Order: sequence, then C-alpha cells, then structure tokens
Amino acid sequence: MKSTFSFTAKIWKWPGDMGWYFVHVPREYFEPIRTKYGKGMIKVTVTLGKTTWDTVVVFTGGLNRAFVKYLEYRATRLAHDAKRMNVQNKVQPQENTLSEFEKVSVEQYFDTIKFMLSTFHYEVFETVEESYIDNTLYYLEADGVSAQARALENGALQVLVGATARIRESDSFGGWSKNARVRFIEEGKLVHNNEHSYRLTEDIIFKSPSAAAATLTGRSINGWTAWKDDKGNTLDDNLRK
Repeated sequence: MKSTFSFTAKIWKWPGDMGWYFVHVPREYFEPIRTKYGKGMIKVTVTLGKTTWDTVVVFTGGLNRAFVKYLEYRATRLAHDAKRMNVQNKVQPQENTLSEFEKVSVEQYFDTIKFMLSTFHYEVFETVEESYIDNTLYYLEADGVSAQARALENGALQVLVGATARIRESDSFGGWSKNARVRFIEEGKLVHNNEHSYRLTEDIIFKSPSAAAATLTGRSINGWTAWKDDKGNTLDDNLRK
C-alpha cells in the first residue's frame, strides 16, 4: 500500500474568527488513508507556491507592511544566532526604520511570538546555552566512539564538536539514526576520522539521548543508560530517577 498520498486541492478557511484552513481530500483516497492511518490528525507536507513545509505557525493581526518587514529581520537574525533550526533564507533581511514607539510595539508582539513558540516546544529563537539543564558533561565511550554531550530541557541532547562515531554498523541498524548519518555526511557534519571512525565537525542537537547514541555507535542503544557523567551516573540516574 502507498505510504505517501499526493494531491492538489483548493484551500478554504473555516467560517468564523479562528485561523483554521482546510483542503478536501479526494474521495478515492478516503479508504486507503483511513486504513493506513486511522482517524484523527495526520502529519502532511504542504507546498504553496515555491515554499514547502510540514509545520507552520502563523501570527496575524495588527501588523502593517513595515512591522512585518521588521519582524522578518528580527526573526531570521535571532534564528541564525540561536542555530537551533536550518534557516533557508538565502539573504538576511535588513533592519528597516521604525520610530521608537513603533519598535517597542513590534518588540512586544515579537515577545508574544517567542513565548507561544516556546510553549509549544519550538525553540526557534532560544540559544542552546539557554536550554541547558545544567553544565554537566555526559560521556559516551565505546568501540570507535568517544563523545561528550550536554542535556537540554526538552529532552534533547547536544553532542559536542570533535566527537567520534563508529563507521561499522550492526545488521539491524536503521531508522532515523541511519538516515541521520547519511544526511550528516552529505552536509559535511560527519567526516572520516580514520579507517574505523567518523568525526563531528560541529555541535549537533539530537532529539533524544538514544538517537544520539545510536547515530554515533551505529546500532540500537539505550542512550539514557549509555551516556554517563564523570562520576559514572547515567542520564537516567540524574534526570529521571
């Protein structure tokens, strides 16, 4: 059965004040989609013009063109500095001129945006340092692997530049971590260190300790017990018990 369903449809807005937009799914896809995914919300990818996304958050109301231009400048600048997301803007927007009163108003609006995004765990504008649980370093040592990392408040793990990853992979190794390896190599974030290991060329944030450990070791592994501090305490000991 197909795992991807693609179609073109007209977007329509739900009547009322809420900003909900929908598309009608072609009738021939009803049963295949229900059989595969069941009822409820389904993750989709949307293309509108030249822009494609799988998650979008839209803030509207009380903005003129000058305010929007200023917000674009502030948002892309902070997102670049935070280095939490892959910002695809090829050109950094320039700051436009606003009066002091206008700037205060727009900054208050932007504070609301940052608060709402953080509430829904989209740490777009927060630097990694602001998200550390504490300054504890965690270590992963294995065949071909030597890495240091810091735990983040959202359960993610930042593996620090210079970490080594085992080249050899287990027969059962697959899923997200295997795909991440391929992507990191293509992006130059994971390079050959020697005949047995790769090396990280920059800090990388993983969605979980296990995803980080699996990507580095080339096998399935429980990251909560594999990562340990300098006293031998695991992440599980320090953060979940």
